Amino acid sequence: MPATTKPSGINDVSPRTPRIGGILGEEHIAVLLSSVGTRLNRGATAYYRTAWNLSMVEWRLLIVLKDTEFLNVGELSEAADLDKAAVSRSLALLEERNLVFVEQTRTRGRAAIAKLTVEGRELSEKLLRVSLEREALLFKYFTPADKEHLNVLLRQLARALAGPDWDY
Repeated sequence: MPATTKPSGINDVSPRTPRIGGILGEEHIAVLLSSVGTRLNRGATAYYRTAWNLSMVEWRLLIVLKDTEFLNVGELSEAADLDKAAVSRSLALLEERNLVFVEQTRTRGRAAIAKLTVEGRELSEKLLRVSLEREALLFKYFTPADKEHLNVLLRQLARALAGPDWDY
């Protein structure tokens, strides 16, 4: 039987080591980055849904509103880097749970203004604490310099994606 060849790096992975990005992730940084992001999002989604019955959109809105007095839907959408429709839907759910108060106003056009309630502020403070603990766990094997370098590279990548080459 002829020997089969494996892509480079295939033998470097032990059976216990998850291969994030699969074979394509070894050759394509974008695939690896996308896979890492998917795993981070999936893990966070499961955690916050189980612990607080929150989606990641709801989590992001609570965290963004934590340090502001109020934001309208457009400002909140931009600050949390979320679609306006998703923000509106999630605000309605958070308002049902008495975590935010949404006020329709004429002083800022027809904008809906979102504010945290007392319960929402207390929860957002817990969420921030827990998210920082989870982040510390994620980066426990990184030096501070490595973490900062990764941050710089990811921001550089984000700026590149904001350019005209990625409009389509």
